[in-house]
Amino acid sequence: MFDPGRYTKDLRTGWNAAAAGYDRISGFFSEFTPEFAGFAEIAPGEKMLDVACGTGLASLEAARRVGAAGAVTAVDLAPEMLRLASAKALPPRGARIEFLEMNAEDLRFPDGRFDAVICQMGLMLFAEPSRALEEMVRVVRRGGRVACLVQGAPDKMIFTSLVMQCVLRHAPQFRTLGGPSLYAFGPRENLARALAGAGLGEVAARRREGSFVFSSAQAYWEIFARGSGRLGGFLRGLGTSVRERIREDCLAEAQKYGAGGKLKIPYEVVMARGGKR
Repeated sequence: MFDPGRYTKDLRTGWNAAAAGYDRISGFFSEFTPEFAGFAEIAPGEKMLDVACGTGLASLEAARRVGAAGAVTAVDLAPEMLRLASAKALPPRGARIEFLEMNAEDLRFPDGRFDAVICQMGLMLFAEPSRALEEMVRVVRRGGRVACLVQGAPDKMIFTSLVMQCVLRHAPQFRTLGGPSLYAFGPRENLARALAGAGLGEVAARRREGSFVFSSAQAYWEIFARGSGRLGGFLRGLGTSVRERIREDCLAEAQKYGAGGKLKIPYEVVMARGGKR
């Protein structure tokens, strides 16, 4: 039986261990972070909350947009993520950012504290995403906005689904660990429906497709082996022979996306926003 409390505890441990590696992964997300911030309609002077901020990519973009008259609060479950995020230079003339350790499913803020809440690449990881969405809606003011960005459908989000399929071929027990799916909000209108179900109105959604470029299949493999919290911990716990079979399978599959001496791995993300009524 799935235990949300145990899952969240393991998630914290895994992302703490993977923080430095994840910082390299999140660099790829800079390709769509400005678009997401624009879609979230972040404006000068606003008080923003970034949920599951990781190493601070979306937080820094929000700070640039709200400016010195605004404020950004960024929260994450893993203190090592927060340490790396807080060490980054703040943008010139941008808002200062307060980094706090906090569970997205239990946001320790009063009702209506923020003008807007964003969550980039976090919602699909939470033990209880519906509870996290309810918390985001609670802490935003009436007329304010909540915007989330998640992984798309697995047949288009090859960036993660390629390695996940290789893992499951050789270590199917990974599926039995339970927990949310990376792609729960990717298909059809799942993310928009989730925001509407949390009580938001005028929900809008957008999809974005593209490719991430890697120098080699080994470079692609290493970012997941070192930078993925739950998956990385699982791989480290496998026997050497099984782990090596997964790696070889992943390298062979990734090579199929070779182009011009590089690898171009497709991705799809979905973003949705809604207003609090």
